[in-house]
Amino acid sequence: RAARGSSRNVFIQLVGSSGVGKTSLLGGLIEEHDPSQKSNFDDQRNNLMVHHQIQVGGKLLKLLDCSGNERAGHLVKEWFGRSQWVFVVYSLTDQRSYEKAVTLMTDARAAGAGVVLFANKFDVKEGQPIEVDVQQANDKATQLGAYVVEGISLTDAVKFVASESEKEHAGGDAGAEAADGPGSPDGNRRSSIASAIDSVKSWFGSAPQAGGKASQGVLRPSLKGTKAMMQARQSADSNAELRPVQELQDSESAVTCICFGQERLHKTYVLLATASKDGTVVVYRCYRTEMEIAMLVMDDFRQSEATAAPPADHSNIAVHSRLVGHSRAITSIFFNLLEDNLVTTSIDKSVRFWNVDSGEMLKVFTDSSPVPVASFLPFNPQVFVAANSNAVLRLVNVQNGMVLQKLKVETEVRALKFDDTGLFLLAGTKSGSIHVLEATDSNTLKFKFKVQLARGGVTCITFVPASYGQPPCLLVNTSDSSATIIDCTYGPPAGVLTNLAVRHRVRVAHSLLPLKCCYSPSGQGYLISGSEDKEVYIYSLAKGANYKMNYLKHHQVPVVAVAVNHQDTLLASADSLGRVVLWRRMDFSHLQD
Repeated sequence: RAARGSSRNVFIQLVGSSGVGKTSLLGGLIEEHDPSQKSNFDDQRNNLMVHHQIQVGGKLLKLLDCSGNERAGHLVKEWFGRSQWVFVVYSLTDQRSYEKAVTLMTDARAAGAGVVLFANKFDVKEGQPIEVDVQQANDKATQLGAYVVEGISLTDAVKFVASESEKEHAGGDAGAEAADGPGSPDGNRRSSIASAIDSVKSWFGSAPQAGGKASQGVLRPSLKGTKAMMQARQSADSNAELRPVQELQDSESAVTCICFGQERLHKTYVLLATASKDGTVVVYRCYRTEMEIAMLVMDDFRQSEATAAPPADHSNIAVHSRLVGHSRAITSIFFNLLEDNLVTTSIDKSVRFWNVDSGEMLKVFTDSSPVPVASFLPFNPQVFVAANSNAVLRLVNVQNGMVLQKLKVETEVRALKFDDTGLFLLAGTKSGSIHVLEATDSNTLKFKFKVQLARGGVTCITFVPASYGQPPCLLVNTSDSSATIIDCTYGPPAGVLTNLAVRHRVRVAHSLLPLKCCYSPSGQGYLISGSEDKEVYIYSLAKGANYKMNYLKHHQVPVVAVAVNHQDTLLASADSLGRVVLWRRMDFSHLQD
């Protein structure tokens, strides 16, 4: 393990364009060194991202095989900051695969990973002509601080990086002080998760600085305010610039959950999915403002996509699709990895998969009792875990509906959230405890430990990666009128979640409803929660801010669900009479003298 790689829990991440032979190379490595893993490998070879643990030369190595699918590109990039080494594979017979490899190499080095550029010679051996200027490729790799390997087997390259990491480990921190060359995967000493978060943020333009001003207020400005607004605001309150800009209402049935999606697919809009107590689901398009579009990094959009114009009535909102089929309250909603499907769970004892664009119901999985919550396994999006009200967790194969595992828990699980390593599942129960389960392989969960958190039931868990000098943490709503900030401790051994400790509890009016919370990275981080006293609560997580509380008044009834978009410019809050309110921060800089 690399000296600076203690928080990078993937040893080798395998990336490259589709069709360059990454998965076949990995299959060859497994056949040669750990054939017992071959059937597991074959079962999952078509998944987007697959986690493998294989024995090579007496060492157990964690590898992550990533699809070349363009729509999964942002997910692949997020893992560069959590991988010790990134193997970028290209084919010598495909110039485009080399051009893609240069982009991947650049991004992986920027995230502090060690990089190996691997030229797959399989097609050359089959008689196809070489298209890539090999000398130029090698020069480019050297310039970026990457190692270069050519061949049809990964064995030598894997053994080489394992020995490099061992050398560095033996050298201790003295070795890590060396310049950030190819031999020191994390020479810039930044935490892996911070790098990963920055890589996501960079997609949305400049990331907020690590020392973000605690007084900045929640959300980034996204709408130009008027002179009258500027004069009316209270200058002392940073949240006076937050305004409700839109209201949506489809029915008077309470909204139970909301989530944003497809934020990296379209230049002009994002999707907001809203689900209700009466079983209806409406997906809206929220068109981006001029300021939001200006913040985007345009290169990350597929140029072939046609630009969708906002509706003619200037509402900046349009119904994208309606998902009709549930007969009772929706309990949770989430997008799949590629965000072309939406998954819903319900009191009507079913889990349903929908096509987001057409609204078509694609699959229905039924249970013996109501389903409070479900989640995909991050490393195996062909498998989801669903909780039912009989306190059973089931792992289900999406393709054939087969139940792969059943776990009995002491009491009903009402909230599920994976941490950002994708290996640990946090399950909140109606008795106020959190169970920690480990995804030991791509279709098995194993109980690790539990903590008793509160007297009230857990209704929501939000995971917050390490940031602003604070460890990773959970934001947890419980129905004893509190929201709790819980620190996550990893290691020893490195990368293993070993403890959950309460950092602080804040007050939120909450005793009956399934309230949700979310996180905004503005300033130095904010916890945002719904409440039963009609207000959106906002607590600063900045060091030294003493958990300063603000609230947003607009709703006339309890606020059940809240969500912030990835760009951190739009807050949605939804209430028990079916109203969804969209909030933006006004920008007055154009009016300053």
